[in-house]
Amino acid sequence: MFSKAFGKGVGFAAVVSVVGFGGLAFSALALAEETALETAVEAADPTAGQSIFRRCAACHTVENGGPTRVGPNLWGIVDRDIGAVEGFRYSRSMAASEETWSLENLDGFIQNPRAFVPGTTMGFAGLRNEEQRASLLAYLQSLSNEGSEAEE
Repeated sequence: MFSKAFGKGVGFAAVVSVVGFGGLAFSALALAEETALETAVEAADPTAGQSIFRRCAACHTVENGGPTRVGPNLWGIVDRDIGAVEGFRYSRSMAASEETWSLENLDGFIQNPRAFVPGTTMGFAGLRNEEQRASLLAYLQSLSNEGSEAEE
């Protein structure tokens, strides 16, 4: 399982669950964290994110059907299964994941790839600035048939 963190000073040692009707449980902390991230991404500038993406472009492509390089193609990355680009050789930890690239997972990975997915082969040290990550996530979210970014 991957760890998730967003927001200044966020660092929870325990997860608090709230039980609702019918025994359905959800994490109040995770819900608040998700809402903060979604709000930040909605308010972010995808054009600024595209500029930030230039750091990633040496290893990743973003066009629909684009090739893999050192890293996999990122078209449609948001909500895609982790380790799902055919033909790309993922690290064992990445290939074994059963999660998706939700905004929260992408945020955690972009912030600190090696801490988020121990054993990853991604060489990027991470992007610590929350505003830049939100802009980058807004850009990545636009890279899909449902997004607003035109195919490059």
